[in-house]
Amino acid sequence: MFVLRDYYLGILYAVIAAVLWSINPALIKRFGKGVSPIGLNFLRSLMAIPFLAIAVQVFGFYIVPKPMGFVYILGSALIGPGIGDIAYIRSIHLVGAGRSITIGYTYVVIAQFLAIVFLGESITYRLVIGTIAAVAGVYIVFSEYSDGDSSRYSWIALVPAFAWGLGSVVNKLALEYTNSVSLGLMRAIILPVFLGFLVRDRIEVLARKEVLLLALTTGGLGYGVGIPLFLKAIELSGVTVAVLATVLTPVLGRILSSFIANEKTGLKGYLGTLLVVLGIVVGTL
Repeated sequence: MFVLRDYYLGILYAVIAAVLWSINPALIKRFGKGVSPIGLNFLRSLMAIPFLAIAVQVFGFYIVPKPMGFVYILGSALIGPGIGDIAYIRSIHLVGAGRSITIGYTYVVIAQFLAIVFLGESITYRLVIGTIAAVAGVYIVFSEYSDGDSSRYSWIALVPAFAWGLGSVVNKLALEYTNSVSLGLMRAIILPVFLGFLVRDRIEVLARKEVLLLALTTGGLGYGVGIPLFLKAIELSGVTVAVLATVLTPVLGRILSSFIANEKTGLKGYLGTLLVVLGIVVGTL
């Protein structure tokens, strides 16, 4: 009974994280103009540290000092929020928030595949059907975007999918050496250390009120609250179930993008989104 309760608690944590993340693309699209993806992610990580530092005081800091543990923790920080989120922010500006979130969240299928290979999870016919449906949905979303000047950059929306998919498995491996809150804090500290050498934005750009508020909202809540909840979901329910629950993010994100970022979506966009979501649900059940 206790194990079953933990399983459903993990799903709840992942759902809450998905809701927190769903507002990010629309806000980044509308208020993140003029700041580079590296600069914004640098600020987002810094904004998450106070949230996570408080959480560590409540739940405690824990880490097993083993070399492989540090390797996985470093990979957890640099693959998902580093490579994945920076490419995600860039793709939002190039191809739109709604399309970026739809394409990026095919990471769920990629995470499923990698979990089979590296974590020993079994393959099912549902996974095969779901993968085909999701790939078809991605193609439809791509085909809706026909702007010749920008469509050549649309491939960048696939980078987060692969980075987040790999990052989900690395997160699971890292959690064998630490807990979710401690991992979230270490990620938030490691990432800006690396990004600090790459930031080329002027101080007056990073210090703009709207940029700081954007970083506080998407970083403080997304990284500081959403990430440790998602990591806890992986710890309690496993990679497959945790990533499944985040399917809510592209659905809510596409809706919010139309209200916050004034993005127009045609029939292909909705059909592609529906196919991606259905494919992910079928493939991860």
